[in-house]
Amino acid sequence: MSSVLAQTGARDQAYLVDNGSTDGSDEFVRQRFGGAKVIRFEHNLGFAEAYNRAVTSITEELVVFLNNDVEVDENWLAELKSGFNRSTDRLAACGSKILLYDDRELINHAGGKLLPIGGGVDLDLMQRDEQGKHRQGFVGCVSGASMAVPRSFFLSLGGFDSDFFAYFEDVDFCWRAWLAGYRVLFVPSSRVFHKLGATMGTFLSPERLFLGERNRLQSALKNLELRDLPVALLASCIYTLSRFVGFLRLRKITAALAILRGDWWIICHLPKILTKRRCVQQSRRVHDAFLMNHGLMASLAEGFREFVRLAPLRSR
Repeated sequence: MSSVLAQTGARDQAYLVDNGSTDGSDEFVRQRFGGAKVIRFEHNLGFAEAYNRAVTSITEELVVFLNNDVEVDENWLAELKSGFNRSTDRLAACGSKILLYDDRELINHAGGKLLPIGGGVDLDLMQRDEQGKHRQGFVGCVSGASMAVPRSFFLSLGGFDSDFFAYFEDVDFCWRAWLAGYRVLFVPSSRVFHKLGATMGTFLSPERLFLGERNRLQSALKNLELRDLPVALLASCIYTLSRFVGFLRLRKITAALAILRGDWWIICHLPKILTKRRCVQQSRRVHDAFLMNHGLMASLAEGFREFVRLAPLRSR
């Protein structure tokens, strides 16, 4: 919180969204950081719904989402906001570069690409950061860990999908923004340092696996064009099966069951997902081919290579 309130212009416009905490976080912030306002919910609504409700209750036009497990660089906010000054043409969101908190030379997120099987992939994840390596530019998605959006556009698009609870709701929002004819900008000069896994645990946390599988499939079913769905769903089934079998071989039964639980949720809620799909597709202005041709969506081959590269990381 200290690094946030030290930003120019942030002290009188900072909000803590307390999502049903029981450790006295809201009272601590009120006493220690008097400039921050507290929006409190009595129980955990999830990342998506809590932010949706918080945005409706404030009046500032530019809204910046920031995770509770990050520290921000000294020029983080000014650089992030500058993205809207440099590129105002139908801009839906600007996102920061995210580095690891414990090793600030390692990249957590340098923009992202959408995936045909749903969800997204963080560019240069776990690669060494190098000066001049990244330039400001349009990407398929940015991370909700540090993302700025115009309030009016966020609300007009329906905000985050509250059925995601957490994970990939930011990717889904960016995907829908592109389909509606808007753009998403990565601003590498805006930097934050992320304590990876501090909120939801390790990559093999059952809840994290369940939400990732469920939300990945939701985003694909809602956002892909009909002609691209059969191949994407076939690839998705292969991906899911390989993960399930892999977890069984490692005797990680709870992880394997979490994957199945995500798939079962999709089956049970398919009518609702298809209703949302109709809304997304009716407002579509951009084809999947555009996203692929402009490097905003990864090919299945790119996704597979990234899956293989990051396999050791996901085994932790």
